Amino acid sequence: MQLLTEQTTTIARSVDATYLYATNLEHFAEWFPGVLSIESANTLAHAQCGKEYLETMAIPLRGTRKIKISVKDAQSNKVFVTEGDFSPLMPRMEIFFQVTGIDSCSVTWRMSSRNDGWLFKTTLLHVFKRVMQKRAAIGMKRLKRKLEI
Repeated sequence: MQLLTEQTTTIARSVDATYLYATNLEHFAEWFPGVLSIESANTLAHAQCGKEYLETMAIPLRGTRKIKISVKDAQSNKVFVTEGDFSPLMPRMEIFFQVTGIDSCSVTWRMSSRNDGWLFKTTLLHVFKRVMQKRAAIGMKRLKRKLEI
């Protein structure tokens, strides 16, 4: 697995409220750049293993693309992990939540690539890193603003 970016912020909102909002990926386009829309693709509850979404995202120099996203791990108020079916990146998103006070928490957002291939690592990895680092920095600021209203 190749780490693309990791961002941490403290949010002046309870971990319960933060977890509920961030793990409902139907909200993802509201705070994460490059995501145009996202909708549920099955009837499972949000933040439940096996929940699937269909994400429409903007891809530099390629337009838009729909990607299937699946929840792989969800531990209430602690961890949320998804994997996307988008080759060659094969993204894995991890969000970690930690209580820092009665009405505050720390959120760490991490994006990795599951593609460990030599060709990917030597040609495209640096491009994806650059794009995701910029998007993550903006996204975490937006998430903080959205939840601290």
